[in-house]
This record gives sequence, C-alpha cells and structure tokens, in this order.
Amino acid sequence: MTNRADLDAAREWLATVYGDTPGLINIVCTGNWAGAFYPTDEAGLSGAVDYIRRLDDAGKAGIYARVTTVKEQPPEGRRGSADLSLSFPGFWADIDIAGPGHKTDKPLPPDTAAAFKIVETSGLPEPTLWVHSGGGVYPWWMLRQPLIIDDTNRDSLAALSARWQKILGAASERLGYHYGTGVGDLTRVLRIPGTVNRKEGLARPCQIHSTSGETYELRTLADLVTGIELPAAPTLPSVAVAPPPRRPIRSGFGSVGPFDALAEAASWRDFFEPLGWAFAGTERDGAELWRRPGGTSAYSVRCGYNGVPVAVVHSEETGLPSGAGHKLTMGRLLAHLHYAGDEHAAAADLRAAAAGSPTAGAARRLRATVLDHVRRRCDIPAWTQARGLPVPDEPLPPPPPGPDGWEPPPVDEPPSFVDEDTPEPGGDDPFAIGEGATGPDVRQLLAGTDEAVLLAGRFPDRETLAGLRWTAPGSEARDRPLPVFPVDALPGRVGEFATAVATYTQVPVDLVAFAILGALALVVGGHATINGQWRENALNLYLVSILDSGEGKSPAFDAVTPPVRDLERRLRAEWKAAYEDKAEAYDIALKTRDQLVTKLSQAADKRKRQDLRADLDALNNEIKELKPPPKPQLFVGDILPEALARLMHRVGGHAGVMSAEGNFLGNISGRYNNGRPNLELVLVSYDTSEPYRVERIGRDPFEIDRPSLSISLAVQPVVIADLTSSPAVTDRGFLNRFLLTQPQSLAGRRDPKPPRIPAELIAEWHRVLTRAYYAVLPGGEKFDPETGEPRPPAAMQVTPTAEDEHLAWRSALEWRLDPDDGDLAPIKGWARKLTGTAYRLSGILHLAAGLPTGQPVDSGTMRDALTIADYCIPHAQVVLTDPAVAGGVQLNEPAQHVLGWIRRKRPETVTVEAVRVGLRGRRWVKELGADGVRATLVYLAKRGWLASVVRSDAAGRRLGDGAFVPHPDLLQGAL
Repeated sequence: MTNRADLDAAREWLATVYGDTPGLINIVCTGNWAGAFYPTDEAGLSGAVDYIRRLDDAGKAGIYARVTTVKEQPPEGRRGSADLSLSFPGFWADIDIAGPGHKTDKPLPPDTAAAFKIVETSGLPEPTLWVHSGGGVYPWWMLRQPLIIDDTNRDSLAALSARWQKILGAASERLGYHYGTGVGDLTRVLRIPGTVNRKEGLARPCQIHSTSGETYELRTLADLVTGIELPAAPTLPSVAVAPPPRRPIRSGFGSVGPFDALAEAASWRDFFEPLGWAFAGTERDGAELWRRPGGTSAYSVRCGYNGVPVAVVHSEETGLPSGAGHKLTMGRLLAHLHYAGDEHAAAADLRAAAAGSPTAGAARRLRATVLDHVRRRCDIPAWTQARGLPVPDEPLPPPPPGPDGWEPPPVDEPPSFVDEDTPEPGGDDPFAIGEGATGPDVRQLLAGTDEAVLLAGRFPDRETLAGLRWTAPGSEARDRPLPVFPVDALPGRVGEFATAVATYTQVPVDLVAFAILGALALVVGGHATINGQWRENALNLYLVSILDSGEGKSPAFDAVTPPVRDLERRLRAEWKAAYEDKAEAYDIALKTRDQLVTKLSQAADKRKRQDLRADLDALNNEIKELKPPPKPQLFVGDILPEALARLMHRVGGHAGVMSAEGNFLGNISGRYNNGRPNLELVLVSYDTSEPYRVERIGRDPFEIDRPSLSISLAVQPVVIADLTSSPAVTDRGFLNRFLLTQPQSLAGRRDPKPPRIPAELIAEWHRVLTRAYYAVLPGGEKFDPETGEPRPPAAMQVTPTAEDEHLAWRSALEWRLDPDDGDLAPIKGWARKLTGTAYRLSGILHLAAGLPTGQPVDSGTMRDALTIADYCIPHAQVVLTDPAVAGGVQLNEPAQHVLGWIRRKRPETVTVEAVRVGLRGRRWVKELGADGVRATLVYLAKRGWLASVVRSDAAGRRLGDGAFVPHPDLLQGAL
C-alpha cells in the first residue's frame, strides 16, 4: 500500500468531473479550507494536480475538491458561499464505515457491503461509481450533462440535494445505522481519488472502488426523489395553549433575507408545536416558555426574553445549542431543528417552500401566511415547472397535523399566492412554457443569470430557445413591480387622508405619502433631535418622487400643502400683530444709522465727530432693543443656493424646499453656474453637524450655526438622469441623502369622476401638521424673546424596545452591504444613510400621532418607520443602479454599436470573435478587445436583446464562450 498520492489518478478524476465545464475547481486540504482555485482547461488541471502534489509532499491528512465549480474566486481566505456555485456534476453521498477517525459513537455500517446495502434499500438508482475514501464510501450519481447553476434553480437544487441525503438517512436508520444527512450542501468538499487519507496517523488510499457507467438526466432523478416517501416527524400533544400566530409586522417588497422575513411573520409555536413541544406559559415581560417532549423541568427554552426575538435553550437534552451564550434567532432555530445547524440549507429550503417548490423539506410545514410573507418580502418567484424542477405525478405526503386543531397547509394544493387558473407548462423541456402561461420569458430568465453562465451559454441549444417567449428588450427592473407605499404605517387617519388625496387627484398614493412626510419634515425639521444608539441632529428629510410629465404631481402637492401655507400665514399674522410697529421703527433706525455713519465719515470738526459718535452709540443700543425676530417663512419653491443660505440665516437655520417641479435640483447642480454644482449647503444641511459659513467679496459674511433643510420634490425622470450622469454630483454622495420613490403610472386607468376628499380628513390633516409644529416649538416662536437667539432643539428619545427593533433591522441591513454578495452593495452609501433616516422617520411619525417630544418613541412607531424605510430600498435600487429606469437613458455606446452591426448583418448567431472582427475599427474594441465585447454582449443579454446558447467544437466538446442569438424582432427590423 503506497503512502503517496497517485497524481495520474487525481488528474483523471478532476478531468472526469470538472473537465471543460465552466468555472473554477476549488482544491482544499486539512488546515486550509479556503484552498486554491484552478480553471477547468488542461493548464488548469495541471496546476491543480501540482497543488495536490505539494499538499501531499507536506503530508496533509486530507486533500479534497469542492463538488461544484465556482463562478469566480472569492476573497482571499474565504471558501465561497453556495451562491458562487456554477457547475453541478451530479449527486453524492458520504457514508462512513466503522473504524478509526469518526466523531460519532452511533452505529455505522461495518463494511462496504453494508454501505452498499443502504443505497440498495433507499430506492435511489444505481450509482455511476463508488469512491472509497479510506474511511467510508462516496457513491456518485453523475448527470449526463452538468447543470449550470443560477438564481433560477439554485434553491430548488439545494433543496433536492438535501432531500437526497434525507432519503439515505432514512434507509440507514431502517438498517440500524447512523448517517449524517448534512452533507448535501453545494459547498461540500470530498476527498479526491488518488490522494491519501492520513487521518488518525494512518495512510489509507482514496480510490475509485467500482463503476457502473450509468449517467442520469436531472429530470429523471428529480422525479424519482420527489416520489420517495420520507418518514414524518413525530408529534406529541401540547399541554397549554400557546399565543396565537402573529401577523407579519412589515410588508415591504423584496427587501430582506429569508430569515429576516421569517422572524417578521412567524411565532415560536410554528417551530415547536409540530415537533410535540409543550407550551409552558408566558413570563411578565412577554417571554414564552416551551418544554421539550418528555421534559420534566418547568421549561426547556425561553423565547423573547425582554422583548429580544431570540430563543435561549436551558436543557442539553433538546439537542440544540444550550446556554446563555447561544441565542437562537428563528432562522437559526429552524436550522438546528431540521438541518443539523446548516443555516444555508435552512435558508435555501425556506425559499423553496415559500416559492411552493415540491422539493421543499421541513420548511413547507410552516403556516401558509408565513411562507407567503417570506415570498413577498424576499421577492421569491412562485414555483413553476418552467422555473424549478418537475412536479411529481403523485403529491408529496402531507406534513403531520399539529395539536390544538392547528394544521399546516396541505402540500397537494397550490399555496394561496399561486393562481390555480394559471395554465400548467407542458412538455418534457425544463424551459418550456405552456401557451398562455405567465411564466418567465427569455428576458426574465436572462436577467437573473450570472455573467459566467451567460458567456458559457444560458440555454442548451437554439431549439430550446425557439420554444420560449421573447418580450420587448429593456432592463428587467423596468418590469419588476415596485412596492406601493405602506399607508398603514402613517399614524391615525393620515393614511386615510393620503389614500383619499390619491383617489381624488388620480395619482399613485406614493406621491401623496411622500408629500405628507415632506410637509411634516418641513415644519419640525431642525427643531428636534432624536437619540437612540446614536444621535440624529434633526428630523429633516430629503424626498423625491419621480414621475413623467402629466402624471398629476402639482394637484397632489396642492392638496397636501394648504396646512403649511395656512400655518405660515398664521405665524406671519401673529408676527405682524406683535412686531410690525417695532419692525418699522427698527428699519427707520437702521436707515438713520446709515446716515449717521455717512455724516461721521465726512465730519472734519473734532467736537462734531464726538457728538456724532455718541449719537451713533445711542442709536446702536436702540437698534438692539428694537430688533424683532425675523418674519416667519417656512418654505420656498425655486431658489438659488446663495439666496437659500441667506434665507436660512435670517429665519434661524431651518427652512424647507417644497415643489412639484425639479427646478431646485437644477439650480444646485449647476444650471446657472456653468455646469458646476453648488452642493455644499445642501450636503451640510442634511446632517446639521457643522456650521455653514458664507464669505463673499463685497458682501457681509454670515454663519448658520445649525443649518437644517427639508426638501420635498416631485420631478420628471430626466432630472434624476441628469444628476446620476454627473460625476461632480454622484461623487459627493448627493443622492445618497434622498428617499426616492418611482411609483407606477396610472395613465389609462384613471377614474374620470373620482370621489372628493372628505372634509373631515382635510381638517384632520390640518390638525396633524399644526400640532406637530407646536410640539417642537411651544408657542410657535423660533427665537427666544430674551436672547433673540434660535431656541435649542427639543431632545427626543427612543425606548429600549424601539432601539432593539432598530438594532435587529440595521444588523440585517449590514449583511446586505457585503461587497461580495450583498444585494445593497451597489448602493451602500445610500443604505448607510438609511439607518439614521429611519430614526428621523420614527420621530416624525411620533409627532404626527400627536405625542409630545418628552415621551419616548415606542417600538410600534419604530416598526412603522422601518416599514417605510424598507419600502424605499427597492425604489432606490432601481433609481440609483438603473439609469434607464430613472431617466430613460439610452443604451451605452458599445451596445448601440453591436446592435447597429446586427441590424446591418442580420446574423442568426453572434460570437465574441465575430463581433470583435466586425467592429475592430471602433475605439472601445481596440482598447478592450475580446473582454470588452464579452462585457457588451452580457450587457445586452441581461436586457433581453440577445440570448446565449451553448457552443461546441467539431468533436462535441463545449467551448468556453457560447453563441448569442439576437431577439427575433431585431432581425426582422422591428427593433
């Protein structure tokens, strides 16, 4: 028996499993689980084998390869998540055989024959081959063609792989053996045949044991696996009545991960009752107590202690991580109860269950309302045969009923969010869409596909592509429905008012709601602070609604702004009654002083100069006594930056800009300054963190101690397009300070005779806005009559439970900023501002509810603020990352060149090389070469102008770059 690696055998294995498939091979070893990455071509295989040789020379105990290739190399020191998986060769198992080196003390198969028996009795087909790892066996079921993993099939595939392992686990249990079922994840690594298993100081070869040569279609295996019945989880009756299932606390669209959405909608009973746990009561702080099956203590788990949404396990007999150091969120609890602690597998299964996939496992036992909430919050497409894996002929066995009459939804019926009248897709083609179906079209399939897959070929051949629907090209985000503003998050009857205004003016309610928030921020803005984990120096907001011309922006604003105008008139009337005579005397005194200064400068007689100076000193004292507070002005519409600064200085620091037009944005972006933006005042006035000083030649300098500005605008898309196309604007992070909404047009669906706004709702809106103003400025005066200085802002606080809500939310938000796979990484500057904006929103909602500044903001108000913040996220993603949606910007220049070339040449297929040669005279092709062409073809494919298919050489071997098929209408001259 050799104690050195057989490098020829290792190379043969790598070539068999990964050769010429897209992506990179990941080789790892004991002590270095990140390992190294190599291409799948001949040179890459040689590099991988040389790396194996070096690891073997170093005497590594185990040398492994990841079962899938990865689409790109992750950051140094990281293995890469399942999201990086690209090429899936087939299914596998990892069956330990009794002997040294195994952690479990449970019974294992005594030999290979017993291991073979597990597979034989499982109902799974004969493996393609068996690998003996030196301590166990790996049966492999190879696919005839590796599956390219992308966003449309990743979750279903992961769930199917997990079910595969559960089938083997059930067979092992029937034979009296233990089998670890948590080995089906897409990041799994297995020993490489040809290497040496040096575990426990031994030297046992890992080698191919036997082969059958049988390979399989994925559809065949999926049909088989979904038809194998798994044993149901045991249930025991409950002894107490648990709290009823709660309603989802937020309903924003497509903005969180599955575990976050689960925590919003699920109750602790959803996890414990189906497994026979007993509800043991509720503590005074609302914490729930649950007792494990067979438990004798008062309780085994405490959930929600002091309002924190985590579970702490107090019994080691539960099989769950126990002790105060292990705080289990609902997502982690789900993972430990059903997926051996594998959170990724749990999240994948939860997404599959929310989609209604038949391959879903334990997660499908959750209530339909919970799964529906997860689907909506995570923007998970409903499962269809065209999108997922095939539906079995026979329904899966229903999950066991729970106690107390509560039952999960039956799985043989479509979930509540699936339209039962939608035609079933037909045929055996996994991409096929039946006539009249509403499944994904070519553009939708391409939009969610990784770039590496697009380059290699998204579809297996042109025949497959010919059976799919093509819709008009464009950004996928253009057709993705954005969420509607959650008017229920507005306090009292303000939401009713918003809906009534939107109905009467026939505009999207989003526009009205933003105008309402803008009006509230305008009147309270710089007059209050709010303090939680950190301090927000003001409650001002920057808001922009984006709609085309003729969408009714002005009528909507006209319906919302009257209370602001009435308040300003009222304040001016009070000012006039109190200070008009004084102001008149003050103006006269100022003019008299100017005359005295002129006389003083002209006086030659010393005595006369002394008399004039004495008169001037007396007059200056009189001016100080006469100086009134400035005439109130709450907002302006169209104003230049320097004039705005002088206005803010005059009125004490806070002002508002409110308009149904975008002129103000044009002013500050450089319309009257030769295109040079003048953003400093607007940037500083958002955070109110530093004074703003103005010094101009020929003008008196001045300083605004606490500059605060509220902006509420409704603009046309071209205004935002101009801003996003200006590096001088984007580099300063100007738009990162704005909450953005781009509601769907109602054109073509408007009611020609809508109901009027009820008078009581108009009166209520007047009361709400006026009350909020006087809450932060009791008496209504901005200036202290004793000192003449602006009054200090009211200091507002949030309660500890409200802070906990915000902490949980911003923690989840932080994960989404991960530069590797976070969906908010492209707008991280905007998202980081959102955490503070959520505090401001909570303060504004608190005041709008009629609550005093001295009463802390509670958790319910904070949840409403976070609901609004969540609503804004997908709108910001579209506006800030897709300029075509924000402003109708045309395709980039290289894309236009490629489309023009296709229109002239009318090729049935396009390759990277053909485009490179055809456009070799273009500057961008000369500079970027084939890589520039690849990037442009991917850009067009993601927008549905082209679709990629697999391309092979004369020998039938798959080539690295696929072929691109133009949109049929493009070839026919219709595009």
